[in-house]
Amino acid sequence: MTLKDTEEKLYDPQSDLDKREYQKGVFDIENAQEAQGVFSDDKIQWNKPSSWLGKEKRNAIYAGAFVLGLIIFGVGIFFVINKLKETAFSEKNVIISIEGPTAIGSAKDVKYIIKYKNKNRVSLKNVELILNHTENFYPDESAKLKKNNDRSSRLEIEDVGMFGSGEIEVTGKFYAAENYTVYLQPTLKYKPSNFNSFFEATSQLGVRIINSPIALTINVPKEALDESAIDYEINYKNTGASSLDGLSLRLEYSDGFIFQGATPMPVSGNNVWYLGNLSVGANNTIKIKGGVDGNQYDVKLIKATIYKNQSNSAEVIYGRAEGVTKIVMPPLNIVHKIDGNNAANVNLGDVLRYKINYSNRGETGFKDIIVKLKIDSPIIDYEKIDLKTGAYSSITKDITWKAADIEGLKKLDPGDAGMIEVFIPLKDKIDINNIEDKNFLIESVVTIDSSDVAFRSLGNSKNISNTVIAKLNSRVILESKVFYKDSNIENSGPIPQKTGEETTYTVNWKVSNVSNDISDVKVSAFLPTWIVWKNVIFPEGENISFNERTHEVNWNIGKLENGRGILNAPKEVKFKIGLTPELNQINDSIDLVYETKLTGKDDFTLEGIEKKVGTRNNNLEEFTNN
Repeated sequence: MTLKDTEEKLYDPQSDLDKREYQKGVFDIENAQEAQGVFSDDKIQWNKPSSWLGKEKRNAIYAGAFVLGLIIFGVGIFFVINKLKETAFSEKNVIISIEGPTAIGSAKDVKYIIKYKNKNRVSLKNVELILNHTENFYPDESAKLKKNNDRSSRLEIEDVGMFGSGEIEVTGKFYAAENYTVYLQPTLKYKPSNFNSFFEATSQLGVRIINSPIALTINVPKEALDESAIDYEINYKNTGASSLDGLSLRLEYSDGFIFQGATPMPVSGNNVWYLGNLSVGANNTIKIKGGVDGNQYDVKLIKATIYKNQSNSAEVIYGRAEGVTKIVMPPLNIVHKIDGNNAANVNLGDVLRYKINYSNRGETGFKDIIVKLKIDSPIIDYEKIDLKTGAYSSITKDITWKAADIEGLKKLDPGDAGMIEVFIPLKDKIDINNIEDKNFLIESVVTIDSSDVAFRSLGNSKNISNTVIAKLNSRVILESKVFYKDSNIENSGPIPQKTGEETTYTVNWKVSNVSNDISDVKVSAFLPTWIVWKNVIFPEGENISFNERTHEVNWNIGKLENGRGILNAPKEVKFKIGLTPELNQINDSIDLVYETKLTGKDDFTLEGIEKKVGTRNNNLEEFTNN
């Protein structure tokens, strides 16, 4: 049957529908109950997708998907929060600055404002503000500012909130030399509330000092001859509004400067003076004498600095100054030296050898030359001066040489030169009548002149000169004696000594000092091993000690003024020792004190002192000391 025939049969209006065969289907309403079974697990297997997609498992899948979603959401939130946290703080957003004068006078009141700002979304905890500064700045302490040390102060501030800011005022004074630059450096140390680490923000301000509280000047000659005498004068004055304490002055010399003396003398080397306290308006002067050695047109510089040492050895500078001298070398030249040196330390009884060298360094000749050596000092033994040439004048205190004495002085052509040698004896003993009789020196000045020329820059040629300084070392006298009978220490035991029986003795040390103050004076000696230290000392307050292991006695005197032992009694100490002879010693002299030695330093010549006295034994020359 064709499709068309089938269609006509199915939809033929003439057909008898009642006679058609009815076949029940699973979707028939009357069979609904049975239809339910078609979709049950037992009757319709094709409608069952899979055994694991049951209701319970589907519920588990839904729960798992929900939990996974929560986890993903939580992770997302975590990353978002951390990202926000990370961007909530940046070191660049913590700013500190300092505002105030960048030029100020020394010792003037000054005010600075330290500002700080937090531009972050988090607060700053454990905040600490430190002001670091050079030792030249003296901040005023207050309730908010406490000094840590000479270079640092702490400022009290509160924690800084998010987007918070603040400022704090600092007042104080600078003490420094003119044109000196000092620095202020505030540092903010803090911990962000979202970090466990500390951070710092720092700023800095330079301040130039436009004047000093101390007026410091150096007077120097503009010109000086090679190897000639030169005098410096250092003047200082407190021009500030408050007293200054603990001040020192230091000089720096150019190469070629020969230090010959100063008034007052330095306390360290040849260039450091302790000034101590300087009240408002107080002033003083230091005078330096020396020589210079250099070439034509060399510039010799001297620098002066007034400062104060802090507890950490740092220096606070209060004043600086400098001066320059130009070396000139005229054609007619003369120099002299003592034992080949421009300066010397000498002793009583010495014979000083002076050499005078003169020359013509110009392009024209000179005639009728006159050379003079002016030398005057109470320590010279004029009676013993023995001149081979020249003439000495007791009135002018100089020795003169002319052509009559030295033929070469008749005419001095370009390039000509000559030498004069003279010996000057010193006294063996000098008179000390008062405490002012000290610090003896010999200043010798040599001059040369000719009637042919005058030097415009230096005046007449007679002014051409060279100066040499000789300083006299102090004479120190050391005595070491042993007594059996002494007025201050009682001794006992047999004299002459007996085997097995102890005899005690008194050792007496005396020190005398003639012409200069001396310092760091110590006297020491070893006692033989068989000697017993009895620990009896007179006077009781003397700084004397005994080392049992080394058997050395040390007497620390310290400073010993000039004239001690001449204007008054010598410096003296006594101590008691004991000796018990053995059989092998009884018939021999027995040493009681080995060599005694004194050491110290001459405060005037700065030369070390050493004196020795030989061993003392029981063959007593000094039996009784009353």
